[in-house]
Amino acid sequence: MFSSRKKQKNLGRSVQDFETILGKTVRIDGNVVIKQSLRIDGCLNGNILQEDGAQATVAIGPEAKIIGDIRAHHIIIAGSIQGNIFTSGKIELVSSAQVEGDITYGQIGIEIGSIITGKLLNVSAGDQNDQANEILAQMKQKAIA
Repeated sequence: MFSSRKKQKNLGRSVQDFETILGKTVRIDGNVVIKQSLRIDGCLNGNILQEDGAQATVAIGPEAKIIGDIRAHHIIIAGSIQGNIFTSGKIELVSSAQVEGDITYGQIGIEIGSIITGKLLNVSAGDQNDQANEILAQMKQKAIA
């Protein structure tokens, strides 16, 4: 039997699954290094970097604004990003996502309504480590400058 109701589709993880949550009233100026999971609902002026060897998840809430690059295994975006994004894993862009920058990804999901101003670059399995190291080196140079 079929139901006339649409199933509620949840992207990513529930709020309870995140190790660190930065609320709507929080603003951080500087880089953030993560090992497990991070949800941002506020403002970040800096890069989000996944610790070497980790497979971290980053979620950017609908009202969040990030000015900086992001590197993590799984990235979920509902807010605004000004910067480049790298994941050898999966990126999900929900309908409210706005990205100004290049996105390098292993797998991607884009909902209707998402806005991307930049390039989409798919990395093959063989190129992932080289690409990740190159982007990480670029991010570290930006952080030092």
